[in-house]
Amino acid sequence: MKKLEFVIRPEKIALMKTILSECGAHGAMFTSVSGYGNQKSEQYVYRGKPYFEQIFLKTKVETIVSEETADKIIARVLREMPTGEIGDGKIFIQPIEEVIRIRTGERGMDAL
Repeated sequence: MKKLEFVIRPEKIALMKTILSECGAHGAMFTSVSGYGNQKSEQYVYRGKPYFEQIFLKTKVETIVSEETADKIIARVLREMPTGEIGDGKIFIQPIEEVIRIRTGERGMDAL
């Protein structure tokens, strides 16, 4: 099993949900996060004065899937999500040792 963490543009949430569903992910968590990286700053105007925003709103998506499903999801995200601009996001992949469903005690892929 693999845990996939995606940091994506908020406007890509619907596309991400579609990709996850079509690839067979059983669920995901979507969290609003903020941060910075290579995308240094953007200039805005507030009350006639320019200011630079250096912290950007992103969405963090977490899901746990089988290794085969992880490969499918990653391939589709890399094909369909990029805009070609700085700030498209990142993918973090971690191995998962065990999953247990609290309600039933099911383990492994059955718990997903």
